Amino acid sequence: MSKNFVMLTFDLEEFDIAEEYGQKVSHTDQMNVTKIGTERLMALLNKYNLRATFFTTGNYARLNPELIKTISLKHEIASHALYHSSFHQFKETDILESKSILENITGEKVTGFRMPRLRPFNYKVLAGWGFVYDSSINPTYIPGRYNLLHKSPLPYLENGLLELPCSTTPVLRFPLFWLAFKNLPISLYTALCRRTLRKRKNLMLYFHPWEFAEIGAFKMPRYVKSPDGKILADKLDKLIQNLKKLDAEFVTCQEFCKSLENADQTPGFN
Repeated sequence: MSKNFVMLTFDLEEFDIAEEYGQKVSHTDQMNVTKIGTERLMALLNKYNLRATFFTTGNYARLNPELIKTISLKHEIASHALYHSSFHQFKETDILESKSILENITGEKVTGFRMPRLRPFNYKVLAGWGFVYDSSINPTYIPGRYNLLHKSPLPYLENGLLELPCSTTPVLRFPLFWLAFKNLPISLYTALCRRTLRKRKNLMLYFHPWEFAEIGAFKMPRYVKSPDGKILADKLDKLIQNLKKLDAEFVTCQEFCKSLENADQTPGFN
């Protein structure tokens, strides 16, 4: 695989993260904050004519079907289970229900999955339910969350499913996830992405639409909520400009899977 690929992915979910820090967020605010951020992101992606993947909860989709349908006209819709909230007792069948909701709204087959908060779950059910890939692995160590340093940072096949790990830097496995993007200077974050892209030939970056709304008034740690809104959107704009200079191709996760299958260079492909 000679090309360099960039996947911009967004976990499209209820804005419930403030509740992790003890602040009750109304249902209306959970929906509206995410919608504002999503619309800002759509405008940015349209500016560069880029396609992205939106990992969407079934709950958010059924409450905002017109928005999801609009997104699906240009971007990939993948599953982010049924509910995002940690207060919901997760069941394996939530994944299947989410898939059904998303397919009914978009009229398109849903082939990708990402578990909320990248929590562990039974991966073996996904292939049997028609999923092609999963992106629930962050192959790094984050204290108090997970230690997945034993997982490959490169795409691989397992249990009949293509695993697309979230990007980490070579050697040190520093995670290039949303908190790194938010808190590092754009020059440093770009440099880490550039190094990773040269080594791995792909970048799997993930963010949340609610980050791109104005969330400064909510009671959350500063490193979670700042920068936000237009300032953060402008920072993503700069990242896109920087990555485009590397002659990388921006693709959806579905498109990346097809490129791997055509190249036949993924461990486990036969």
